Amino acid sequence: MYRRASAAPLVLGCARMDDRTARPPSAPTPGRGIVELVVAAVAFGVMAWLAKAATHHASSAQVAFVRFAVGTTAVLLWFSVSGAAVRVRRADLLLLRGGLGSIAVLAYFFAISRLPVGTATLYHYTAPIWTALFAALLLGERLPRTGAFALVLTFGGVALVVFGQGKALGGAYGDQALALGSAVISGGAVTAIRAARRYNATWTVFGAFSLLGLLVSAGPALATWRTPSLIGWLLLVSVGLVALLAQLLVTRALGHHAAATGGIISQLTVITALGLGTLIDNEPFGPLSLVGAIATLVGVSLAARVSTRTDDAPATRSERD
Repeated sequence: MYRRASAAPLVLGCARMDDRTARPPSAPTPGRGIVELVVAAVAFGVMAWLAKAATHHASSAQVAFVRFAVGTTAVLLWFSVSGAAVRVRRADLLLLRGGLGSIAVLAYFFAISRLPVGTATLYHYTAPIWTALFAALLLGERLPRTGAFALVLTFGGVALVVFGQGKALGGAYGDQALALGSAVISGGAVTAIRAARRYNATWTVFGAFSLLGLLVSAGPALATWRTPSLIGWLLLVSVGLVALLAQLLVTRALGHHAAATGGIISQLTVITALGLGTLIDNEPFGPLSLVGAIATLVGVSLAARVSTRTDDAPATRSERD
């Protein structure tokens, strides 16, 4: 292993790389951290709306490809400029996280192209429910009564939204199922993140996700390629930049706040996407769907609180690295 100031060594497989020196020099104050989480949540909602607009100029796979390209470029620039080395442990977990996360984003963006952006985002952001369920089944974590109630409440809310939006959209049940599927896969990806973070630092996990996403989305993007207009390119790049900004803010803020705080505040993403889609694009979202959405948001917030209790346990040495 070696270090140099101009660039970070890039090693695959079981190579040991360390990005601990890449941590921010100063921690945000609690108030600033909350502001960062709020801005990140709103930014993710704006990103979803921009992605919907971008699909009018390019395929959903192209939108995902450009997003991953921007993320990969940012990670490479970060390690190159900072001069930090990277240490990779348990490459299998990074591959699992990156693979599942990439498929989830592709499914999510495809659902956005076919459904109202608020509906697709609401379904996708039920991922904490699936994370809690997978953590109980795969990581052996106990699911308390509050978590079970959150599951029932969320599933009931989703059922109301599916029924309400099915009436408003004249069906579209297959597209709604795909959006929910993206949440299930995303929940599995987050479970893999929690396992991978025991061995790897945040930038390593994010870098693996971006790079694998770039590779996974390249084929579908080329197969469905449509040359965008200038406005289309601006929208595509904006999706990547806004997503990167939101991810960086979340990464920074969650280093100093409980995961439950971030999970609850992240529901502002759904509200933002619903608001933009309804007010600007006049997308349908009826009273029954609204009741279901409220129940879903409450259930997911409860699930976020439950899932963070296990995360608050003292970190092992590899988790602290």
